[in-house]
Amino acid sequence: MSTSTYAVPNATWPNYEIAGEAQYEDAIRPLLGRLTKDQDRELHTEATLIPEPDNPYDANAVSVRISGAVVGYLTRDDARVFAPVLHRLAASGVTAVVPARVWGVVRDNWEGTGTRFHANVRVALPDPHLIVPLNEGPKEPYSILPWGSGLQVTGEEKHFDVLAPFAGRADRSLLLVTLHRGSEEKVRGGQREFIEVRVRGQRVGEMSTQSSRHYFALVDHHAARGLTVAAWAQVKGSALAAEVVLQAAKASEVDNAYLQGAPVTMPRLVESAGRYDVPAAYSGPAPQPKRERATPDAARSAAAKPAAAAAKSGCALVAVGLLSVGGGFLTAVHHLLS
Repeated sequence: MSTSTYAVPNATWPNYEIAGEAQYEDAIRPLLGRLTKDQDRELHTEATLIPEPDNPYDANAVSVRISGAVVGYLTRDDARVFAPVLHRLAASGVTAVVPARVWGVVRDNWEGTGTRFHANVRVALPDPHLIVPLNEGPKEPYSILPWGSGLQVTGEEKHFDVLAPFAGRADRSLLLVTLHRGSEEKVRGGQREFIEVRVRGQRVGEMSTQSSRHYFALVDHHAARGLTVAAWAQVKGSALAAEVVLQAAKASEVDNAYLQGAPVTMPRLVESAGRYDVPAAYSGPAPQPKRERATPDAARSAAAKPAAAAAKSGCALVAVGLLSVGGGFLTAVHHLLS
């Protein structure tokens, strides 16, 4: 299966501390370079989250890897929470990529006999239900804008029929929307231009005149490249009403690497299910076989066996000795008994 990467949206700051860094010092120290005593260093980079269904210690285990090397694991509790969505991504041939913070310092050890390296690794993750959108990307060629600060969409109440399938599933849900130029005649004449927001090709609202100005250039730039502008949005509501908040970087916030690079698209995922066919990924050492500890009764039984065997052997020797005395002795005994 070919593998693609997926930059998890809304992963903005490293809020989850991972476990087991002490066991992966050989992978972490090179990331920070040479450190002298009491010197600490911090690195902001990207990490991949790799589910390990074949992990011999925890089937929900999720390793955190930087430059292909394991630097730790999500804690057991966090792995259990994030496993379903990360398993879905892995079963789709997709690797989740998140921002990471690596920190390390060299200090005197507790024994006072030398120094010791200490490390802390954190990764950025949103709530599990905000990692992938509820809908697929548009059918036409498109590119997703980087995540940005929230801007309220207006007029959603007129299009609740389109939003209803996505509202009320959680406190918030993630959607992939598209942005389009729109215009209408003003009451006093002239044209009002705005950005129209659509889901699955259907209108769900629009941006205010002021907010729309931040996206006209982006829509025009993408159109010149034969692309539709897609963006992340969050929807919250109930069976009665919903509101949409656009989470898209503005024209002044998008860098040239995005504008000139390949389109950013949402990978196609397998259908949501209770269980997924996740490829094996564990690369750690094989678990050591457990040594069974003998119970007190078993220990006494084991000690008694040699003694019993010795006693049995002694009886056998006595019997052999008696038989070897000769027939005369046995004959004498027979006369006495008779």
